[in-house]
Amino acid sequence: MTIPISNLPDKDMQNVAKALIRAAKRAKELARQTGTEFVVMRDGKLVREIPQPKVIKGRNEQNG
Repeated sequence: MTIPISNLPDKDMQNVAKALIRAAKRAKELARQTGTEFVVMRDGKLVREIPQPKVIKGRNEQNG
């Protein structure tokens, strides 16, 4: 994903795109951890997504 470059004179406003991308990643990770669906916009339409839990390879159920 390419982060757009801002030409705004305000340094805080220049970093808004980066902050929004970080917030979206964190929201998706939190949704995955809690099994909560989230909504994203794709091709101009709102789409509900249900994140799948991560599977950790190489660990068995008894040892955790």
